[in-house]
Amino acid sequence: MRADVERAAQAVRTAAVFEWTWTVNDLQPFCDGVGWELSGLEGGSPGMTTNLDVNRPDVLLYVKAIERPDASRTLNQISYRVSDVVLDRTDLQPELDEVFDALAQRVFEMLGKRPTDWWIEPTRGLRWDFQNIVVTTTISATSVYVDLVNPAYQQWHDEIENSGDDD
Repeated sequence: MRADVERAAQAVRTAAVFEWTWTVNDLQPFCDGVGWELSGLEGGSPGMTTNLDVNRPDVLLYVKAIERPDASRTLNQISYRVSDVVLDRTDLQPELDEVFDALAQRVFEMLGKRPTDWWIEPTRGLRWDFQNIVVTTTISATSVYVDLVNPAYQQWHDEIENSGDDD
């Protein structure tokens, strides 16, 4: 299993200082800053590919549908894999733990801030909240990944998640 912790952490550092407007207009300048490729921006479904040395370098983009023809489309989240996705092995947990721990340490060093939240179920993850971005690192059963999240989208998501706590 391959992992690219250094380039993944470099992308986090670039994202943390990037001047986000959280529209699709941010995608090309961000890609230019991290060496990633952008495609399909003119169409309905933009795509991105990282320069990370992993078997699935594609990026998951969460873009809000166009509400008005003259409106810029809102970008909610960018998600990319730090390690290979391995589906045919059940003994990956120690390797994935090692990648996650190395990534968490490297992100901590680059951001200069301790995580603001963490969780262990159903996945294990860390979260850093900044004024203009929320960064999470997460380990699943098959890979380690990073999410770069629009703070307004994260707040909306947190409100939904916390609404069940009052029961």
